[in-house]
This record gives sequence, C-alpha cells and structure tokens, in this order.
Amino acid sequence: MIDTARLFFDANSQGGIMGGALTALAPDYDRAVLGVPGMNYSTLLQRSVDYDLYGSLINPAYPRQIERQLMFAVVQLLWDRGESDGYAHHITDRPLPNTPAHEVLMHVAFRRPPGCRLHHLDHGPDVRGPHTPAGTRARAHPFMNPWYGIPSITSFPYDGSAVVWWDAGTPASPLENVPNRAGEDPHSAPRNEVAARLQKSEFLRVGGKVIDVCGGGPCFARGTPARSDA
Repeated sequence: MIDTARLFFDANSQGGIMGGALTALAPDYDRAVLGVPGMNYSTLLQRSVDYDLYGSLINPAYPRQIERQLMFAVVQLLWDRGESDGYAHHITDRPLPNTPAHEVLMHVAFRRPPGCRLHHLDHGPDVRGPHTPAGTRARAHPFMNPWYGIPSITSFPYDGSAVVWWDAGTPASPLENVPNRAGEDPHSAPRNEVAARLQKSEFLRVGGKVIDVCGGGPCFARGTPARSDA
C-alpha cells in the first residue's frame, strides 16, 4: 500500500517550524513540505494568541516590556540549536556535511506572523505570485514590497524550492508586536485546502515539481476545487 523506496517529509505548524531544522540535518530525504512555518520563536511568541497564556506567567515575573524582549533574545540563543533559525542557510542549498541538498515547498497562510517571511528570506526559495487578491488594498500586505530581492516564479511546473501564500480571507497582521485577532485564524486553512494538498502531492514525488493549482491567480484556502496544469 505504501512505497517505502523513498522518504519525504510533510509537516505543519510546530512541525513546519522544527521541520526546517530537521530538513537541514536530514540525510535520508531531499524533499519536504513545511506548512505555516516560522522562525524565530523570540519573534513569533508575542505575536501569537497563545501568548495570552504564556504572558499570564511571564509578564508578572518580567513586568517591563524591555526586560521581556531582552529575556526572549537571550533564550533565543538556546532555541537556535533546535529550530529553523539556526539552520536556515543550510535548508536548501549549502548542505551540511553528509547530507544532500534539499528542495522545500512552503505553504504560508496570509496574515501569519512575520517569522514566516523571515524563514524564506533566509533559505532562499522563490515565491509564487500574486500573493493577495487584486483590489483588496485594505487587506494587502502593509509593506510596499515585502518580497524585495526574492525571485518570482513565472512559469509552471516549477523545478525547485518555492513559497506559496494561501489566502483564507483574514486581514493582514498588525505592524505592532501583538497577535492578529481580526477575522478567523487561517492557521489550518492551507492544509485543509484540496488544491494545496494536490500541490503537495505533486511536489513530494521522485522528480516532483511545483504545479500551479490556483489558475494563475491568488491561492485561496476556502475549500475551492483543485486546478492543475500537471
């Protein structure tokens, strides 16, 4: 039932965060899909709604915000050894000794924290555009050109690592160091989208490639039918 000749990796959320480090170190697979990943934890932590719970313990002990930022920065030196932040330059190219070069497909949910952007800025996959629907300036990315210097994919099927942004209709993240509480949380939207699953399936193959499953336009994670040029 399962072909065990080759190994691939597909993980989401914490699996996407830790999966970047794992992929950089993995000697037994060379293709991975990282769903809604991010780095580094010192950046992600206070932008997550989960910090409501963590903050109830941390904030009373460190009442000054500047103290909390210093604490997170120092702890990050330990987290670097276990998350993608410490391995980002080796996830795709510049493989570590005795490991193969890896190809990675990242599925990012629009409005997730900036750690998702840091992740692919560091390890260099190309980004698929357009990233947000035309005519939705209020929901568009708050930066004029957040992908400066990152090549755009211009044709499919695409042979290489890639970032694909999935829009579930959630407003853009705030610029402040706070969680995005507007709209519905899109965290699980890409992995539950049929088209996204098809794209992952076509990538996680021997000789697999990134296919366009969004008809040339923005990718929506709303249960829309899958489309493929494969």
